[in-house]
Amino acid sequence: MFDITPKEQTIKQIRKGLVQPLPNKYPLLNFESDIFKQSMNLPDEDFVSEWVKNGYYFNTCGNSYDFLSQIMRLKVEKNLGNIALGEKKLIDLFNDNGIEHISAEKVENTLIISCLKLESSSMSVCFSSEIQPIKAIGLSKNIILYAKNNQVGNPSSKTFINDLNIKNDFRIQLTVDYFKPFKSVYLFMEL
Repeated sequence: MFDITPKEQTIKQIRKGLVQPLPNKYPLLNFESDIFKQSMNLPDEDFVSEWVKNGYYFNTCGNSYDFLSQIMRLKVEKNLGNIALGEKKLIDLFNDNGIEHISAEKVENTLIISCLKLESSSMSVCFSSEIQPIKAIGLSKNIILYAKNNQVGNPSSKTFINDLNIKNDFRIQLTVDYFKPFKSVYLFMEL
């Protein structure tokens, strides 16, 4: 007969414990309950699924040039008319690529506006008060929102609060129900 070393005895006990787990020493804690389970969806997936359930359109883009090409295709396919812009970064993007646009104050059909945050818990779209096209949002028939996937979050997270405190900026928060009267609302999310 051969002798079993202490190391082998420990490994044997571990294997036995894995095959035949011991009963829960703390019966008041239920580790199988939903409280301890994390959501399988990321915040941006939750937001997008609710966005689409409300009847709005959603699409992704790889970068700003992909966004431009999809906007031009969408403009022709859906007959969106003149595109109105009021944000410097979007105006520069359109000007640099030779794409016609009108001022946000003269909006006729379609307004493109970027989002500050998308809140998945309250299903809200947040805009910066520094963005001037927010004033013209009610004059347009179609809205195109432009966001990045890292802008989706919950208002309870510390990064969201710190981000607002650093900018010292007020935000305008609109729930997704606000967009129901518009003919069509599109959300483009840059990945």
